[in-house]
Amino acid sequence: MRRAIIRGYSFVRYSHYLPELCGWLSGLLALAFMKPDAAHLFSLCPFSYVLEWCPGCGLGHAVAWLFRGEVVASWEAHPLGVPAIVLLFYRCVYLVRQHLSAARLLTQTNTLNP
Repeated sequence: MRRAIIRGYSFVRYSHYLPELCGWLSGLLALAFMKPDAAHLFSLCPFSYVLEWCPGCGLGHAVAWLFRGEVVASWEAHPLGVPAIVLLFYRCVYLVRQHLSAARLLTQTNTLNP
């Protein structure tokens, strides 16, 4: 019974890294293909509706400019564009490493305890 609980827990731990990784990667890809100089259609930010100012306004444009290699335009859009993309890439690498580590652990658990 204990082995089944351990295997179940390992599988849950193993499987929860991929959705977050896919979310971050799809967001980065969407920003990479976004046209940062295009007209602004709408905003999902509640700050822009309530306060008319948002501390993260322009961050997506800054990341999109960075994907195009325009560092100056990125800085003008939002100064935290470079740290944001570094942080997101670090998080993606961390999630891949954790996923592979959990997969290795799950494989070892299944091969040692049939």
